[in-house]
Amino acid sequence: MRELPEIRQDINRVDSAIRELFLLRMSLALEVAKTKAQSDDKIYKPDREAEIVEKRSAGMEEELQLKYVSLLQSMIRASREYQYSEILRQTPEKFPFYPAETLAKPKTVFYQGVPGAYQELAARALFPSCEPQNVPTWEQVFQSVRDGKADIGVVPVENTTAGTVSEVYDLLLDYDLYINRSYIKKISHCLAAVPGTKLEDVKRVCSHPHALPQCHSFISAHDLEAIEVANTAIAAQNVQKKGDKSLAAICSQEAAVRYGLDILAEGINDMQHNETRFIAVSRTLTCQPEDNRIEIAFHIPNASGTLITVLDTIAHYGIDMTEIHSRPLKDSPWCYVFYVDFTGNMRDHAVQSLLYQLHEELPYIKVIGSYCVPNE
Repeated sequence: MRELPEIRQDINRVDSAIRELFLLRMSLALEVAKTKAQSDDKIYKPDREAEIVEKRSAGMEEELQLKYVSLLQSMIRASREYQYSEILRQTPEKFPFYPAETLAKPKTVFYQGVPGAYQELAARALFPSCEPQNVPTWEQVFQSVRDGKADIGVVPVENTTAGTVSEVYDLLLDYDLYINRSYIKKISHCLAAVPGTKLEDVKRVCSHPHALPQCHSFISAHDLEAIEVANTAIAAQNVQKKGDKSLAAICSQEAAVRYGLDILAEGINDMQHNETRFIAVSRTLTCQPEDNRIEIAFHIPNASGTLITVLDTIAHYGIDMTEIHSRPLKDSPWCYVFYVDFTGNMRDHAVQSLLYQLHEELPYIKVIGSYCVPNE
């Protein structure tokens, strides 16, 4: 029986040989890419790859065969990625997405709700030179931007407590709009009621469906009936109009002041680190030098391993994925649209290579946003 140091020396020699063979294989992949750059020949040929794997793994003991297939598939995938990267260097015009350099200065900015809504505050922060206009629903925000009545729409997409605003992501695809800006606002809810109201008078509380769960502990502790309304500022407006001391609103301090309400309690959210991310959407995909986030939406074949393959591909380009979630694909039961957010700029070569590869290999992909997240 050999000693461990002697065995390790042989392993080192094998690893060195594998390294040299890997470099040789990548140089051959580079030759293939230079040839394909001058033609319309596809890089990804799943049937040929499956045939290669089957032939080269034939006759192996089952456990080792599984390990070898994994190694071989990884090598083939690395070759493909190298080819996509080289083809874009040779023929950059093959990049399938063409963002504009800048976003034209907007004249009209729409948001959902009424004055005093968190969305209005976000719109003013993002576009201080504009006077935001309100409409009743998120869909009307998207319709207005699509139809040219508004240059920009500002909507919420995620809260650190309540999670993703799924309807907004559905509307992004339905109305074919793009994310150009992002803004994160710290949310501090207060309980507001008509003047002269005491906390013990309040029996019901109204607010947005996302704001209510953010204040679940406070609502439960005071045994309040929760009532959903379209917007936190609309909740404040409703309380003002009804003049009922048994009804209070969960809203921003700004909304309470705007509608002449007394603030009965401040900072009532369960989590004090409570933030909402808002986005600005327009009809144009842009890429500005300071952008450091990209968001894509894609479909995948309903087959084993397809999602992990996409996620592995993102990782292999050295790109940091920051978020993923899914939504049902309309008219296709049990099929989904995946939304992935990752770091980078669309002018970066690695990002362009990744997007080019996904465009070539997936049945559907759309870049739905390029924007800047501060302090990245």
